[in-house]
Amino acid sequence: MSNTGRAAVDRGVHESAVFPGDPSRLTALSDGVFAVALTLLVLDVKPPQVNPALLASAVLAMAPRLGIFALSFAIVTYYWVSHHSVFTYVRATDRGLLWLNMLFLFTIVVLPFSAAVLADYPLAAPAIALYGTNVAICSAALSVAWWYAVAKRLSIDVQGEELRYAAVRTAVSPILALLGVVVSTIAPVISLVLFVAIPVVYGATAGRYRKNRRNKGQHSG
Repeated sequence: MSNTGRAAVDRGVHESAVFPGDPSRLTALSDGVFAVALTLLVLDVKPPQVNPALLASAVLAMAPRLGIFALSFAIVTYYWVSHHSVFTYVRATDRGLLWLNMLFLFTIVVLPFSAAVLADYPLAAPAIALYGTNVAICSAALSVAWWYAVAKRLSIDVQGEELRYAAVRTAVSPILALLGVVVSTIAPVISLVLFVAIPVVYGATAGRYRKNRRNKGQHSG
């Protein structure tokens, strides 16, 4: 083998050692897990088995359960969008990132269980604490995966404003979730409002950030 060919092989081996994995398989698996989690949420919502004359009141009685379902669907969707946003920056994976992503997915598939408990006991402090802790751990796991990818240079070059923005956004949801846990014993309704705020705040700040990036791009152009 010529020196040029050997150098090309050595360079390929080195690059595969640093960036060994295509993230497309990781994101495909993650999308499948999110689809399962979203489906599991609705399985806890069952139609009432009552006399037709009592159907309207029975459906109204299900309002708390339907509300928890809607909240949980929005939160799981929020994590899917966040995961998608994170991995648009990731150009390759390694073993550590694969395990961290699986840890995050584990926290996601536990959410339907936490949601079912909260739906049964929507104003009970232990149920709220379980749900809020689950949400906070979801956020923490995704944040760890994101910062690991940045530290290991598995992502595209992210710095300055984007890093500060990522740091703020990854801190918001666990803070809101843990605040919900803290106040659950004295104001359970406030806890639920804080949980609702998680996807709402994310959506509001995402729009503002995209607008700022477009404006910055226009000015630089």
